[in-house]
This record gives sequence, structure tokens and C-alpha cells, in this order.
Amino acid sequence: MAKPLLSSDTIFDEALRILAEQGAAGLTIRTLATQLRCSNSTLYQQVGSVEQLTRGVVAHAFSRLEIAFDDDAVWEIAVQSWCLALRGALLAQPELCKLMTVADRGVVIDYAERLLVVLERDGFSRARAIEIGGILAHVTLSMSLSDIAAPGEWDDPRVFATTVRWLIHGMALTRAEELLGGARSDPPATTR
Repeated sequence: MAKPLLSSDTIFDEALRILAEQGAAGLTIRTLATQLRCSNSTLYQQVGSVEQLTRGVVAHAFSRLEIAFDDDAVWEIAVQSWCLALRGALLAQPELCKLMTVADRGVVIDYAERLLVVLERDGFSRARAIEIGGILAHVTLSMSLSDIAAPGEWDDPRVFATTVRWLIHGMALTRAEELLGGARSDPPATTR
């Protein structure tokens, strides 16, 4: 009699357990199949390639994260809180982050949507809120993942906090220019 198929939750939960115990290098199809008591080919049939397994594990982990930020605050405080909370969640799971690539940027969409609500509530257009959310997600993911991949002088939390403050300052200037009648939001080109 054939063994029943495993649910994707079962597969990804076991993958996360292996990741926690053995790190990113320990998460292989062979190890996962052994732990699930199935063949490598059965696992490939259920999850696809190693790349698909990895993307699925990252998405599964993020779907279970509870990332809280101060969404009742004014937008400047909410943005700072959002960036710091996302960074904190990433830094708390370095082995998971070692699996992440730019292909995983979509895992923060639900979290970013919560920030867009705050930005729209405080007067940003939907289009501008989406642009801001994308930039903040990119900066937060990029800086956090690079700090995990290559720790050093740049992973000082003050560098990230300063970057976020500068982004907020730029967003505030752009917003003020837009409120003053659609003034140019890009800085003028400089000449030598």
C-alpha cells in the first residue's frame, strides 16, 4: 500500500526544525526525506526542486511570524517601528535569512500592506504609499540580510537606524513638496 502524501505544512515544519537544529547547510533533500521517512523522489514530487523547497520554507516561516509595529502612531514613528520590527524578526532568524534571496521579497507583502494603511491614513496617496513601502522593505531586507551574511562594522544598529531616519526625512520633504502644489520631488541634478 502506498504511503499517503505529506502535507506541505508537515514538510515545511520539519524543514524549519532541521534549519533550527542544523543550520542552513544542514537543510538538504536527503536530510529532510530521512526525517520525514520518505524517499528523496517522493519529496521532490511533493515540493519540486530544491529551489522551490527553499522558497516554500522561507514563505512558510514568514507566514507564521508575528511582526508587531506601532501602527497607531503618526506615520514617521510607524515607519521607524515597522523597519525596526522587520529587522528584528530577520536578525532573530539568521539561518532562515541565509536561505533568503531577492526572490523572497514577496514574503513581506502582508506586513508591508499594514504599513500602507498607516501611510494612507496620514495623507499619502496609494501610489506613493506603495512606492514608500517597497523602498523601506528593500532597504530593510538588504541591510539586514547583508549584515547576517557578512557581520562587521556596518551591522552596527546605529547605521540602520540612521538610514531609516534619513529615509523618513526624505519622505517628509517629498510629502511637503507635494502638498505645496506638486513641486519637484526629485533633487535637482548637480553640475561641476
